[in-house]
Amino acid sequence: MTRKRKTIESTPLITDFFSTVKRERSQIETKQAVSQKLDESLEDTPIPPQPDYDCGPAFSLEALRTLLQVPLKPSLNALPDENAPVGLENMPKSVYSYIFTVLDMRSVSALSLVSTKMSSRVRGYVSTYDFYRRMQLDHLDFLNESFRPDDDEFLENDPFIACGALIKSITITLSTETRAKVFLNICRNLRNQLGGSLQGFGRMLETVTENWKFEERRIMIKAAILIDLDLRRALIKVLTAGAGHFVGLEMKVRSGLTQLFLTKDQDVNEMTPKEVIDFGAWLSILLRNVVEKHQGRLYYILFGPTRSSKKGEFVDWSYFCEEDRTNISQFKNEPNYKKFLTALLNGVRALRVMNNSKSTDNHWTGRKIYHMFLRVIEACEEKGNWSELASSMALSIDPSGLFSEYLVTCLDARRSDYTRYMVEAAEMVCLVRIHLYRWSSTPATFLAEPLHHAFDHLAQQDGHYDGSYKQFLELIWRAQKLRLKGLVKSAKNTIQSSDLIREELDGQLSMTRLMCEFGNTMILHQQGLQLPQVLDANRDNFPIIDADPHPLEEDEQLDEIP
Repeated sequence: MTRKRKTIESTPLITDFFSTVKRERSQIETKQAVSQKLDESLEDTPIPPQPDYDCGPAFSLEALRTLLQVPLKPSLNALPDENAPVGLENMPKSVYSYIFTVLDMRSVSALSLVSTKMSSRVRGYVSTYDFYRRMQLDHLDFLNESFRPDDDEFLENDPFIACGALIKSITITLSTETRAKVFLNICRNLRNQLGGSLQGFGRMLETVTENWKFEERRIMIKAAILIDLDLRRALIKVLTAGAGHFVGLEMKVRSGLTQLFLTKDQDVNEMTPKEVIDFGAWLSILLRNVVEKHQGRLYYILFGPTRSSKKGEFVDWSYFCEEDRTNISQFKNEPNYKKFLTALLNGVRALRVMNNSKSTDNHWTGRKIYHMFLRVIEACEEKGNWSELASSMALSIDPSGLFSEYLVTCLDARRSDYTRYMVEAAEMVCLVRIHLYRWSSTPATFLAEPLHHAFDHLAQQDGHYDGSYKQFLELIWRAQKLRLKGLVKSAKNTIQSSDLIREELDGQLSMTRLMCEFGNTMILHQQGLQLPQVLDANRDNFPIIDADPHPLEEDEQLDEIP
């Protein structure tokens, strides 16, 4: 039997010859509560058994027919409606099976939207073995074509995208919970048919949930994790155990979750705004289905650097930790630090862009993103504390986000060690300025926003500019002075030493104008406070002469002019 696969040059869809009717979605899901966290068992409590999700009848074709409201024992030869005349909507099921197998999947999806009867016929086809055998053959043909993801033909011929559109069309009138069950059932059966890989199911999930609400996606993500029960068990193990205790399971979780939910390119700088928002939305859903204390560990598993050994690839939890800088390996040089930190923070930046767009999830405020970043650092503490280089470079990569929140957190007067944190914040400003100068030569452009945010916070905190505002400005100048003094004192008669001193001088010079702006703001405010006092003093020294109670009229004044 020859199957027709749609290509760009193929004939029009069969439904171009019919008037399609798209039905409204059911409102059942609006009356039900949003799904809870992914297995509250991610807490440090014993994992309860999950009988509903075993590889048993829940994923059989009989269960799928029940969900799709299809007769459990269909007859291939009998007409669906014996009292109606034979036609397109009333033919033997064996004929429908042949037609749907020959047609491309997109035409089958469109046919399911023509009428209730055609939708019922397509549902019956999806709940048979013919559908899964057809998907297997389509998948093999797709692999043999060797399409690249950036090719126009990729999306047109991808069987997973077509299958996702089919699932979406045949479940359009069902509740979100039922759609999730149908999706899980089809994916489990299809994964077994294709050999157990999760590759491609992420594209299917994205197609099904396109234009869905955030709450609806959260329900689907729980179903998608259960496509591979081993992935779910591995996820629970790696989150409740220590960092690096299950090396193989950590890589399984990283690979499985990336294939399911983070299928796009993860370089935020190379994405379109819409792709960044979608990336942040899926990451948000994934993180929020895990309790907060495990979010940092899950984030590092997904985006942290990896290394290879004789046993295979593993997540390197100690890469950013402190060590003797004199014996640092070539693998840990500063360009690699920037490369891996940029990859690590792509998710953080995507969450911020998504939150600022206000189009999906508004949960991730700047403060919550910063706290999540602190949990990422905390997840690595078993291997050691993050080095000063890693911390300062991470803040330099996201100055308007992480660095801004870092300054406001350090400059909180309610801290018992407020002065010490203020000194550390001033020194961190110098370190961040060094990195930004090396990368762009214009650090003031990137530091203007976080520093204005910090100084405004200090002015509002004290109610004036003579306290913490002035002190922090002086500490920054002092930190720059001490840094230059230390470089000169330790300088040797080498080109490297002279380059470091010249770099420091140029970096400080590039910040002079911005720093003077804060100083001028403080001076102008002080002058503004002194002006009323000067006016009061002048009023006492030069009393105002009382005006004439009977001023001349305008005409009289003109007459007296000689």
